[in-house]
Amino acid sequence: MKIIKSNTIQIPKSNYNVATIGSFDGIHLGHKKILQTITKTAKKNNGKSILITFWPHPRYVLNKNNNLKLLTSLKEKVKIFKENKIDYLYIIDFSISFSKVSAKKFVENILLEKLKTNCVLIGYNNHFGKNKEGNVKYLEKNKNVFGIDIISISKQSIDKLSISSTKIREYLSNGKIQSANKLLGRKYSISGKVVKGNGIGRKINFPTANIEINEPKKILPKNGVYVVEVYVNKKTYLGMLNIGYKPTIKNEKKTIEVNIFKFSEDIYNNKISINFIKRLRNEKKFENLNELKKQLKIDKKKAKLI
Repeated sequence: MKIIKSNTIQIPKSNYNVATIGSFDGIHLGHKKILQTITKTAKKNNGKSILITFWPHPRYVLNKNNNLKLLTSLKEKVKIFKENKIDYLYIIDFSISFSKVSAKKFVENILLEKLKTNCVLIGYNNHFGKNKEGNVKYLEKNKNVFGIDIISISKQSIDKLSISSTKIREYLSNGKIQSANKLLGRKYSISGKVVKGNGIGRKINFPTANIEINEPKKILPKNGVYVVEVYVNKKTYLGMLNIGYKPTIKNEKKTIEVNIFKFSEDIYNNKISINFIKRLRNEKKFENLNELKKQLKIDKKKAKLI
């Protein structure tokens, strides 16, 4: 996959360049349907697949006070796009001035001139251009003017539940990890750097790695204890993770800390990735550290069973 960030670079014309447009936050199963369709269509016509996305997320630019939490960082998106065998990823630096570009200019200057697009694949609720005037209806109406083919993707659902980034955020905010994972088509993940903690876990024989996440705007699941997979030093381990304020020791700062099973390496300042599997329980205040230790033993047994 070739990544394009410069506005001056033009991609070469192929037999049939197929492009799609969107923020793709979460890259859930609905998004994956789009990725599969553009790569399949491009390959069928001996052409190239092109994905156009925006960074930062347009909502942050258009509304400085927007409190939207992201499902995926840009780095995570790039990794998933690459795994889905996209040929070209065009990352547009979204700005106020860019938001004023009309749908017509977007098609003419970017899709046609820059990306040599023969076919545009667009989701049922995708929009582009000033005032969101560009959508599937706009493209269908003007496809002969622009000389491009249009493929539209209808709303996707699982068990009659519509797949959307909004629904996934709602599930995560309520601690419904398995429901979120079902719509994502993979385990929800976070990543970051291991930083120094207060060492309480080590005192009760449950040492933890404290995580400082890479993307501060990324959504965290509801406070509580979770069964997780931990990817560190190119290996995957089972573990349990706590998000919250550790009420037993009256911690004032929200923390993310993970106890990695069968692991004893020093990993301070290392990068670490966490996949969420299931929520075990809410945070709870215990009378003392011994009571906390008893509960952690119970949690660990449940985690291993899961």
